[in-house]
Amino acid sequence: MQVRGCTTQKIGFFFSAGLIAGLAALPAIAGTPAALDHVPADAQAVFVVSNLGETLNELNAINAMSGQQGGAMVMMMTSMVRGMPGIDLDGSVAVVFEFVDGQEEPEGVVLVPVSDFAALSDGMPLNDGVVSMPMGGDMMYFRDAGGGYAVLGDSDARVRAFDSSSGNLKAHAALLGKAGGRIADGNDVFVYVNFDGFKDEIAMGMQGMEAQGEMIEMMGGAEAVAGFDAMMSVVQTIANDGASFVMGVNFDEEVGVGFDAGLQFKDGSTSASYLQNNGDAGKYFSNVPAMDYFFASAFDISGSGIQKMLGGYMEMIQKFDTTGQMIPAGMSTLMGDVKGGIQVMGASDNIMGGLFSKTMYYMEVKDADAYLDATQTMYSNMNEQMKELAQVGVKVNASMDAEPTEINGVDAYGYSFAMDMSGMDMGGGMGGPNPAMILGMIFGADGGPSGYMAKVGNGIAATLSKDADFFSQVAQGASGENTMAGNASIAQTAAMLPSNRIMETYLAADHLVNTAGPMLMMFGVIPEFEPLGALAPVGIGMTADGGGVMFRTIVPMETIGAVMEMIPADAMGGGHGGGGDGSDEMDF
Repeated sequence: MQVRGCTTQKIGFFFSAGLIAGLAALPAIAGTPAALDHVPADAQAVFVVSNLGETLNELNAINAMSGQQGGAMVMMMTSMVRGMPGIDLDGSVAVVFEFVDGQEEPEGVVLVPVSDFAALSDGMPLNDGVVSMPMGGDMMYFRDAGGGYAVLGDSDARVRAFDSSSGNLKAHAALLGKAGGRIADGNDVFVYVNFDGFKDEIAMGMQGMEAQGEMIEMMGGAEAVAGFDAMMSVVQTIANDGASFVMGVNFDEEVGVGFDAGLQFKDGSTSASYLQNNGDAGKYFSNVPAMDYFFASAFDISGSGIQKMLGGYMEMIQKFDTTGQMIPAGMSTLMGDVKGGIQVMGASDNIMGGLFSKTMYYMEVKDADAYLDATQTMYSNMNEQMKELAQVGVKVNASMDAEPTEINGVDAYGYSFAMDMSGMDMGGGMGGPNPAMILGMIFGADGGPSGYMAKVGNGIAATLSKDADFFSQVAQGASGENTMAGNASIAQTAAMLPSNRIMETYLAADHLVNTAGPMLMMFGVIPEFEPLGALAPVGIGMTADGGGVMFRTIVPMETIGAVMEMIPADAMGGGHGGGGDGSDEMDF
């Protein structure tokens, strides 16, 4: 039998290789994948395509964007699958993996959505319900699994033995939890791992890590061992409490590309108790001035779970801090009294004279006066705590004003953390980089982070440069005047991030490219450079609720397109439209 010129051997090749490997780089739609209902609840790892037809569309779209680096093979595979009789293009696909001791590669079967199994298997040899078909020198096998699915694999015994009975969706939903559920519902392609399916491997990994303790003790002494033990305690807790790890990718040629990663913990576990937080990190954009930026990152750690975790962290450090050096005076205030905040690295017009010259931050704290006092105490002790750096050629001179300076009606305290690295051997006398020049490029003439800090409203505002005009702008923003809250491009990306965020970060591709572009042209990386117009930023969002943690990264399509336009055609293997001379294109 042939399907649009493609033999049944090619059909087997597609599902065993093309679908699993090709789609791992893809995705597109949303929806709970019905294929999981036929996957055993104790499966070790599962790769899911939520909607086969939509994913094939996006695979073609990505292939077209890739120019000649795409190719006819992708188009041939997508065309072939669309032409297969009996395939349900609106259905979901699940690849169920089993990891066997002593084998480098996992074994597995594929659950393929079918609308008419008889049409799919027509004309193929049938042996007690299992259809076999040759693929090169190997054989592929598949059978009707019921419920609109067929089981496909390269082992007759494995295909027969696979339990494809339905009724497992609720168990998978519980294992995925809130973090994994967001990913499953928001991506066309995702993979998830069941922690309980890897108990032995996790135990062996922990034993290997613990074996390093003796070496650490010999090299670093009791303090190093204490720190290692603390780390191992955290790792062991995560290993014991973990339920599932999930990753997903979503592609929409009208919107952009999204990448998700999530970790869900078992109900009632210690780790899950830390991840029960409501978050509103975005509210802090109302406390920073409207400005051009390279990146802007806001966080909300006021949730009860996060506060509990921070409290436990401080207790753990105190337990192992036998010298009193690990926790500087006032650190509990500097860490424990912060409710949330935001940091913005402004797009500096003088990056050679201080890349961070337009960087600022704002933090909401329980007691701003106490926070300022703790900061002054920290700076007064810093020189003594860091004097050992002189042994490697680094001298630190840290200070913070005892009395404020009035800047446009705001009492601001100047601070400085200057580093003299002239004693370091950065190049063995062979023309290595000049440390002072490097620090100057990053922080300006002060040779380290320095700036102003002040109590503004319910929070603390600070800059990383002693630019009084810039600080005045920052102080006004912290008070709610002319802020970034109304930034339309940030709002565009934010709408694609998960709700209830405890962290969100935005990278301004337009300003980053416009800053780097002239240098890339100067060094011959690109032949010419045209400044980009305003673009929606790349966004990263984090949630920590429902006993799980999830990260989502969004790259808007307009940003992808603008950056790709900068790439020389020969770097993409030809024009951006792909296909080269057209000799390897095919219609479908």
